[in-house]
Amino acid sequence: MKRRTFVKGTLALTALSTAPWRLRAAENGEKPVIALFGATARSGREIIRQALQRGHTIKGFARTPSKLGVEHENLTLFKGDIYERDTIDPVLEGHEVVVSMIGVPAPEDPAAEIGPVDIYTVMGEHLISAMQEKGNTRLIMASSTGVEHRMDVNATRPPPGDLSQRWKWLARHLYDDMWKMEEMIASSGLDYMLLRPGFMVEEPARQDMKFNITGDTPGARVITYEDFATFILDNLDGGEYWNMALGMYSDTIMDPAAEIEKHLARQKAEQEAAQAKGGNNAIDD
Repeated sequence: MKRRTFVKGTLALTALSTAPWRLRAAENGEKPVIALFGATARSGREIIRQALQRGHTIKGFARTPSKLGVEHENLTLFKGDIYERDTIDPVLEGHEVVVSMIGVPAPEDPAAEIGPVDIYTVMGEHLISAMQEKGNTRLIMASSTGVEHRMDVNATRPPPGDLSQRWKWLARHLYDDMWKMEEMIASSGLDYMLLRPGFMVEEPARQDMKFNITGDTPGARVITYEDFATFILDNLDGGEYWNMALGMYSDTIMDPAAEIEKHLARQKAEQEAAQAKGGNNAIDD
């Protein structure tokens, strides 16, 4: 079995050319069952939409499944919390491809510092242990291009003016925890894809995504949720991008002012909807 390995920092980025589960899937023509953690996140919703169109069976995990507002014979929803390890077990039977879109949503105030975060390392630990216990072997995890450009958690605040540097500092704790999760998954023995998308927008598919495996993905680039979900579903059965951390970007450069304005409007609408349903947006799942 041939491996291609790309090393960046302490994380080995390895592409596995063949694996028994891929060969079985190809021979049987079966559509993989998806265990989707973060079913109500924006990316999770888009994955569900496309996966149901393709005929996949989906098991969706969320703290508040009712927020999804979708019913389908091939969709089963589970109520759980990624911080509570025992709520993960009912979702897994050993044969599913595990996909996680859980994360920390952007802050209400784009200028606010994000404090210490542990959701990514806790999630990594809980998913890995549950998968190993149940016999699941394939994990697709949403990370971020920001991991590649992260600042040390003890870095001093940069001077005003450079929005990119300021955001790296404001989110340094988040990206540090995300990086630790990536290392945890890469050393777990599971087959994995660590996906590092740039800024994602809710717009029609552009089919313009580019990929980077060397850890220096261009920053401040935009991709669509639709293209992101399509990529995931296209690669469930294997391919060249497994067992590596993959930067995902396009040539479209983000307009910070415009995106902040959209973000604030969307956050307000989501808060109002969550309050009406008695939920909260502390975790994007």
